[in-house]
Amino acid sequence: MAEKRVGSPDSSDAAGSELLAASSPSGLQVQAAPRRKSYFSSPSFTGLAYMLPAILLLALIILFPIAYSFNLTFRSFSLVLPGRTGQWAGLENYVRLAADAHFRHALGLTGLFTLLAVVVEVALGVFIAYLLNSVRFGQRLLTSLLLIPTILTPVVIGLMFNFMFNAQFGLFSYLLGLTGFPLKDGVLNNPSTAFAAVVLIDVWEWMPFIALIVLAGMQAIPEQPLEAARMDGANHWQLFWNIMLPMLRPVLSVAVLFRAAEAIREFDKVYILTGGGPGSATEVADLYLYRVSFNNWDLSYGATLGLVMFAVSMVAAVFYFRLTTQKQEL
Repeated sequence: MAEKRVGSPDSSDAAGSELLAASSPSGLQVQAAPRRKSYFSSPSFTGLAYMLPAILLLALIILFPIAYSFNLTFRSFSLVLPGRTGQWAGLENYVRLAADAHFRHALGLTGLFTLLAVVVEVALGVFIAYLLNSVRFGQRLLTSLLLIPTILTPVVIGLMFNFMFNAQFGLFSYLLGLTGFPLKDGVLNNPSTAFAAVVLIDVWEWMPFIALIVLAGMQAIPEQPLEAARMDGANHWQLFWNIMLPMLRPVLSVAVLFRAAEAIREFDKVYILTGGGPGSATEVADLYLYRVSFNNWDLSYGATLGLVMFAVSMVAAVFYFRLTTQKQEL
């Protein structure tokens, strides 16, 4: 038998190893398996423990309003209307929504506004980004100036263009009069021009955002494919269409997703510029939801409208994400 050593801090482990070595028939030493660490002492659990309060707070902030609104859609509740104190109404609000022509009009107008605004913003943003990418001197100054519309708040933009489109003393109305196309009631009071004006104002505000994202993507494109194409005789249009634009597809996908998510929630500028008018020519979905919830104080039906809009937005986002992902894989 091998002599057992006692007195060291690891005497028990050493003794166990020597006993295993002595009991081995071939005389070879067999090391004991290391002890497995518990998950609760691992760095992963420590990191999760530190993040758990923030995760619970975010879950409370996000999930509680959704759950409360979902419950409210099955009730009849109003802060001012008599007899509506939260009684169970079943699917009454959803049946009312299915027959609501005003909501369908507002939802369709929101979709049209989002489509027109995003398409024009992406087209102009890519064009401006291409021009800025070609500038060798003063690019930083031009980029800083381009940021001005984006950093302004929607309230300031709405008030500014409200003065510019004023029928009596607005600059834009004056310029239209000089060109021979005067509008008696002004741009914002005409149903045929009010919606176009709202779209153009949104383009003015958010086109620089798209341009800066695309500019960053252009500057990240490697120079080797461009140099090879130039050596093959490609012109500027061929370089942009065949090389730069395919490489910018992931950047454009993210930019379109950001802008669509913002445009579908348009409220501030429309509320200040037209209030949804004239008539319902510019009444987008968020403005209609605001009127139902805080003008009519029909909170249960307003919650139903909001939840349906949220579901429609999520379905559209998932569809767009899958479509762009399939195109990138091809």
